[in-house]
Amino acid sequence: MSNMRRFCRLLAFVVLLIVLADACVHSISAQTVRPSRKQESPSPWLDPVQESAIDRLFSRPPGSPGYAVGLIKDGEFVFAKGYGLANLDDNILITPETSFHLASLSKQFTAAAVALLILDHKIALSDPVAKYLPEVSKYGNGLLIEHLVYMTSGLHEYADEPRMNGTPWMTFYYFTRDEAMAAALQPNQLEFAPGTKWAYRNINYMLLTKIVEVVSHESFAAFMKDRVFGPLAMLHSEINDDSTEIIPHRATGYASRSDPRVIKELAQVGVAIKPGDGWVRLVRVAPHFGGSGVFTTLRDLLLWDRNWYTGTLVGPQFIEIMDKRMKFEHDKDNDAFGLVWRSIYGYLMLDYSGGDTDTSTYMARFPDQHFTVICLSNMPLGDAEGRAHAALDLLHSWGKL
Repeated sequence: MSNMRRFCRLLAFVVLLIVLADACVHSISAQTVRPSRKQESPSPWLDPVQESAIDRLFSRPPGSPGYAVGLIKDGEFVFAKGYGLANLDDNILITPETSFHLASLSKQFTAAAVALLILDHKIALSDPVAKYLPEVSKYGNGLLIEHLVYMTSGLHEYADEPRMNGTPWMTFYYFTRDEAMAAALQPNQLEFAPGTKWAYRNINYMLLTKIVEVVSHESFAAFMKDRVFGPLAMLHSEINDDSTEIIPHRATGYASRSDPRVIKELAQVGVAIKPGDGWVRLVRVAPHFGGSGVFTTLRDLLLWDRNWYTGTLVGPQFIEIMDKRMKFEHDKDNDAFGLVWRSIYGYLMLDYSGGDTDTSTYMARFPDQHFTVICLSNMPLGDAEGRAHAALDLLHSWGKL
């Protein structure tokens, strides 16, 4: 009987091993065959010839930085693909999960924070900026929050003022939002009376983030996580207010080492590069934010875009504010909240572009058509806007738009 018991125990043990092995095989198989989230299969929205035409616009030589491109229709990707490398050191491909610095595309997120506080009845566009930031009181109560949002404040741009330590205002050199604000507010007079002229100024949106912090009693990064990124499940989006932080799947910036524009611009700020072919690695060292500073992915931007139609973030009244235009004493009246209204192909379009040391970005939404194009590049000279519009021209010629 003892031999029989030992045999039964051995048989049970063997069966258990077989079951466990089978479970492991299924587990490994599921991970292996799980479809890649990078779209490589043909798009049902585009035929193979059309998809190949889009590919030709964005394709990159081996060993080159590149683009992440997304086409959104009715709240879903109909095309999402990466071209080129996110990191040349380790040969890492760009995918829809690659995290890019948005540069000035970040402004719409800063404006979103302002819109939320307006809906909370904690601030108003007509409020004087000095009500929240006493350091601007020298400019009087005529400088209003609306002047910051719509780029008509008359404030001096920080980059036009000297830095106290003498180094350039370039993201190769460390500087913070607060240092930039202090420099911009050094002059005792505005460039022009608020509302009388339009002038693109990053400092406007830096000051808006400070107002958000004063009113909300938390950092701008925390506010955005709690009120925007979290509720929209944008789990791979953040405000880069600390340049020492790790950003998973970050796209490193690159520019052609032999490009005269690159050599000249870097030389002007004291950065010498070795001559030759290949690429110059460009890193965002300065963690300023407001006018820039958002890192996110193509897939998170899908969630952001989808909110324009679903109203997930506090309902349609949020979109009404984000889309809002205002008329001032100057002629430009197509600005919205960190966005710009234009017309193309006879359709209304809401767009914005961005560019910085490490990036070139563009996003255009056609609200009536429920269609959006996104182009993100880790090449500051990648002309994301131009490439995106070339794609739009193709789509229009095919009757897709």
